Amino acid sequence: MSNTDEIKFRGRVLSGRGEAKGFMEIDWVRKQCGSAAGFDPHPGTLNLKVDEQTFGVVRRLAMSRGKRIIPPLEAANFCEARLLPLRVNGLNAAIIYPMVNEYYSDIIEIIAPVLFKDTPGVHDGTILEASLKTPQKMSRPAAVIFDLDGTLIDSVDLYYSILCEGCLRLDVNPPTQEIFLDFMGKGLGFWEGWAAIKGAVPPEGNGEELKKDIMAVFEDIWQHRYDHEVTLFPGVEEMLLNFHKQGIRIGVVTSSFYINKMDVFRKAGLDPEELFATVITRNDTLQKKPHPEPIYRCMEQLAVSAPECFCVGDSPCDIVAGNDAGLFTVGVLSGTGTVQSLAKEGAGAILDSVAGLGEIME
Repeated sequence: MSNTDEIKFRGRVLSGRGEAKGFMEIDWVRKQCGSAAGFDPHPGTLNLKVDEQTFGVVRRLAMSRGKRIIPPLEAANFCEARLLPLRVNGLNAAIIYPMVNEYYSDIIEIIAPVLFKDTPGVHDGTILEASLKTPQKMSRPAAVIFDLDGTLIDSVDLYYSILCEGCLRLDVNPPTQEIFLDFMGKGLGFWEGWAAIKGAVPPEGNGEELKKDIMAVFEDIWQHRYDHEVTLFPGVEEMLLNFHKQGIRIGVVTSSFYINKMDVFRKAGLDPEELFATVITRNDTLQKKPHPEPIYRCMEQLAVSAPECFCVGDSPCDIVAGNDAGLFTVGVLSGTGTVQSLAKEGAGAILDSVAGLGEIME
């Protein structure tokens, strides 16, 4: 595989399960793929087995810079896909990458205007040459608005651990991690999430007194653990410093009450007051994400308009808020969201981690 603007690689033809043929015959799929690829695709796909390094490059390019194939409202049960034009054995074709959580790790699916296996000499086991032109990067924005937890700060697993410890202290069965990630991804606060856990509130006590006792338990755990265990994600320090030097204004929008979370940046040798032009917390707006009000407030303080600003977050609610405010949204897979949940809410790009954000910008 080459490392130039044109990525060349080889792959071995494999038979698929035949499921792609029905998908490619759907009218909206065929029309969108044809428009994005520049040809009328033949029903079905060609499966090409590649090495894991090549697949990793294709996956990252598809999720972050591929052309979006978006299901219409009446086909909401279908997942989004991303498309990368390429040439295979000199023929125009395209990689189609479904935005699902579980996918191959070494097989790419290719659409073309012809059935490849009707081509002389092409059959299972045939080695084909492919050439993929690296997609164009996004224009560098004037500003970037970041979520905090699960995006810049590696704290989501810690929150779940704290929640489980608190449940055990209160003699309550902890929620599954899936339930926890779901209510965090919707932008629910702690107490809302706690109330959503079936059987979470012990029968003893009543009303505000009970709430006060429960909150005291979690506050105690928080004070003992948070400052000692929370860290920035790898690459965050370098990325923020680079953006700051380039004159990109940086804002933070968090649904948390805790402004002292900025201490994690100080411990890493960063000055949050210098790096961040503004920090919007849950106390600063009437609405919280997924409502766009906190994004609007942040843009106002950054003095930028929506077309010149990115919104970056790990949760579906971050993507909803950013899209509703008119920003280009970037989802990161380091917190509560998944490939499928972030794509479903319309993330323009999806990255494994926020440290890769600079790679999709010119």
